[in-house]
Amino acid sequence: MATSLPEKLTQFARSEFEDTCRRRFFFGLAFDPYGGTAGLYDLGPPMCAMKANMLSYWRQHFVLEENMCEVDTTCITPEEVFLASGHVERFNDVMVRDTVTGECIRADKYIEEFCDTKINDAKVSEAEKHTFRLLQNAAGSYNKEQLAEVIAKYQLKSPKGNALSEPFPFNLMFASQIGPEGHKKGYMRPELAQGIILNFKRLMDSGNAQRMPFAGACIGTAFRNEIAPRAALIRVREFTLAEIEHFVNPNDKKHVRFDRIKDVKFHAWSRELQSEGKEPDLISIGEAVAKKIVDNETLGYFIARVQLFLQACGVKYVRFRQHHLTEMAHYAQDCWDAELLTSYGWVECVGIADRSAYDLTQHSKGSGKELNAREEFAEPIMVRVLQRKINKGAAGKAFGKNTGAVLEYINGLSDEECVALSEKLAAGEVELTLPVVGTVKLTSAIAQFEYKEERQTGRNFIPSVIEPSFGVGRILYAILEQSYWVRRDDTGKNDKRAVFSLTPLMAPQKVAILPLMVKEELEPLMIQLRDELVALGISNRTDDSGAAIGKKYARVDELGVPFCITLDFETDGCVTLRERDSAKQVRVPKTEVAGVVAALCRSTAPMDWAAVEAKYPKQE
Repeated sequence: MATSLPEKLTQFARSEFEDTCRRRFFFGLAFDPYGGTAGLYDLGPPMCAMKANMLSYWRQHFVLEENMCEVDTTCITPEEVFLASGHVERFNDVMVRDTVTGECIRADKYIEEFCDTKINDAKVSEAEKHTFRLLQNAAGSYNKEQLAEVIAKYQLKSPKGNALSEPFPFNLMFASQIGPEGHKKGYMRPELAQGIILNFKRLMDSGNAQRMPFAGACIGTAFRNEIAPRAALIRVREFTLAEIEHFVNPNDKKHVRFDRIKDVKFHAWSRELQSEGKEPDLISIGEAVAKKIVDNETLGYFIARVQLFLQACGVKYVRFRQHHLTEMAHYAQDCWDAELLTSYGWVECVGIADRSAYDLTQHSKGSGKELNAREEFAEPIMVRVLQRKINKGAAGKAFGKNTGAVLEYINGLSDEECVALSEKLAAGEVELTLPVVGTVKLTSAIAQFEYKEERQTGRNFIPSVIEPSFGVGRILYAILEQSYWVRRDDTGKNDKRAVFSLTPLMAPQKVAILPLMVKEELEPLMIQLRDELVALGISNRTDDSGAAIGKKYARVDELGVPFCITLDFETDGCVTLRERDSAKQVRVPKTEVAGVVAALCRSTAPMDWAAVEAKYPKQE
């Protein structure tokens, strides 16, 4: 792994890249005959195959290897779920408007783009560029007041040159109505987390999850009403997520398999390095956890596993950026984003967060159901427990129809609050002001609090959640950009031919079967090889057109197909096997070639091309 990362993709021509993606229909705007709709994209056959390949490996790498419980949850979510989770109040981006045209602009991204312009301006001094880099790193963590200060300081205008409004929050969730009556409000889910988390107890009670800790996983569609969708598949309004919610004891976040990954290195961009304007540090996950750069072993374990997953998928440039304290949710303990380099800059593609016990706590309160786990002690222990003694008869006489609300209030008090209330009751009557109920008078004849020693064999607790969340479309797009290059024709014409250097794991088809000429004699062999490859689970394509073999190679190179089998009329019982990136070729017996391709395309421990060249003669 390289010790440093590039600032941008070198020798990348976005216009040529986009032309290739359009011509070969990797992806395109949805509803194209009607002019398309911003933020909505359709995936074509090559990218559908890439997506299926990546999700299949995601299941193998995470769900299968970690013995996770996969669920498939609904897209439509009742409002009360997102009220409890805080999404209705806080799932916002900060927006500004062009005061003349009304154009909506996402404030933090607009400031980041402004900083990028200044950083690349030759007229700006190095000291000023350093200031703009720091601002660019921090803008995503700013609140609306801080964003307003930046806009005012630099007198930022809209893209049309008009004044901008004051920044204000905009909720990104799509609202809807559930049922024809219109009485039940719902939202299209902006993430998959709540669906997995709300199945925690069901997974435990059903025996699918045999013990703590365990993880739930889900793949599905999410929706966000992006303020200004742009940058192809990077900022869209409908997208696929793959999420994991790992439930763990909040008092024990060690991971039993941490030793397996402790030596995995990653580019860690801690909040301290960001604030100082320094580059990410290449460090092992073991060292990062030991130094408390990463908060705990379980969070570190998943950062390492994400790193290995992205490498296997063919990602070349990835860094892990730690969230600033002001950027994290108030309940989060530590959050990191795996950012992939694109022509649009570094883009968040995977979020790995320690969400603490917030979600299950909120849903336990919101639903009135206990969403906890049980921990059994090795030996019974004596515990000092505060007991709430309520005289229900006296409470009924004193509070009447409000008795239930008063008792709920008392039972909801913390131990510290109960002790403070007990001290006041010892001095006499205490007035309490409750929502809806109003003021009530409480006496020691109704409620008493005292500590007693109890023998306990275990305890109930609300688990913390470690969440890796994968933006599937963003990862795919970044892989496409990072793997794209142009091959110059060696015939002297200097023609440019697009190539996607996709790994065999990710390639839409693993091999192309190409007859050298359109002859009936070659058709039986083409059909035989195709059947053998299909039987081995190897996706393939054929090109039996009359085009020259060089043209056929170019066609599959720009689809990212890593290998080609060329059929000819030689009598040596062999075919030619070609590797895409080097364009090197070897002669392989017809009876062996399908097995060789299968070995090259294994998802784990694949054979490398050098081993093939060492075994088989070169095609002269």
